[in-house]
Amino acid sequence: MTSSPNVVVVNMFTPSYKNLNFKYPTQNKVHSATMNMFDYYADVKKKAFFMLDYFQGKFGKEKEMNIMFENGEYATKDEIEKRKKQYEKYIENSNIEKLVISFPDGYLEQSVDIKKFEKDMAKHIIPMFLKKCGYDDIKNMSYQFALHTDQDNLHFHLSFCEKKPNYKSFGNKLSYRNSGKLSQKELGFLKNEIEHYIEKEKVFTPLLKETNKEILETLINCSEVS
Repeated sequence: MTSSPNVVVVNMFTPSYKNLNFKYPTQNKVHSATMNMFDYYADVKKKAFFMLDYFQGKFGKEKEMNIMFENGEYATKDEIEKRKKQYEKYIENSNIEKLVISFPDGYLEQSVDIKKFEKDMAKHIIPMFLKKCGYDDIKNMSYQFALHTDQDNLHFHLSFCEKKPNYKSFGNKLSYRNSGKLSQKELGFLKNEIEHYIEKEKVFTPLLKETNKEILETLINCSEVS
């Protein structure tokens, strides 16, 4: 675990079939844990009522589910089922890294536009993090995450794996990453990137809104004068 007063990152993993361990001694255990992960992430019940207006009532009524993929868009039920089938292949050789990223009560929702933050997580922060972890080509990584609000503080569940050998080992040779949990240095990088993003947004987002408001008021006044 790595933490600060504002961001806490906890890491665990489900091993590949080739890396079975005491907690996951059989392939059936690995398969069950991996498939259940998607249903847990996408569970609309993990959303608190006060966030429903943010999600515009889509989840559970339309096709979009409470889980985001690499493209920064919410996945559909069909896309989730397709991804489950992909992971049935991936887990033969790749560990599934799982992280929980949590924030103090009020910190995230009062500091950023959460929709924008999620998109930037998908397209910028997570790819930078995976590069820091030693993975070579982001296109050969699969990842997904979900925001849960069913507890006192908001938290993300994030998981990822390799589609094919993509970890830089000795001599820059690409292989599957066999080690289990991520290092504190790697987790610290993710924590710092997230906290830096949020602190920057806390300063510049209100300033931008105020500036835009002033520009709009000036244009209205000029229009009335003319």
